[in-house]
Amino acid sequence: MNKLKNALGALGITRADIVLTIALLAFSVAAGCVIYALSPEPQYVSVNVGGVEICRLSLQNDVIYKISESNTIEISGGSVRMIYADCPDKICMHTGRISKSGQSIVCAPNRVVVSITGGGSGEFDVKTN
Repeated sequence: MNKLKNALGALGITRADIVLTIALLAFSVAAGCVIYALSPEPQYVSVNVGGVEICRLSLQNDVIYKISESNTIEISGGSVRMIYADCPDKICMHTGRISKSGQSIVCAPNRVVVSITGGGSGEFDVKTN
C-alpha cells in the first residue's frame, strides 16, 4: 500500500484527486442513465420518396413493405432494415437494422429515406424562423 501511495505522490496525485475523479465518473454514469431513461421510445417508421412521406408504419408490427419496384423494407423485432434495393452500390442494404429515434436509411439513387420517428407528444422543443 505504501508503494502505491509513494508512486501516486511522485506523480503529484493526491487523495482529493482520486475522490474527485471517482465522483465525476459516478456523476457521468448517473447522467447517462437519466438521459437514456427519459428518451422517447421510437414508435414509427417514416418512408419518404422524393422528399414526400408516402407512409408511416408502426415499429411494433412485424411487416415486409414494398416501397416501390426498387426498394423493400422489413420491420421486425422493433427495428427496420432495407431487404431489397436495385441500386448499384446497395449502401442502404449494408446500413443494417436501425431501431432508435432519429436514425435513417437512405437510398440516394432511388431517392428513398426510411427513418424512425420518436413517440413523443409531437410538439417541438424549439421554434426557429
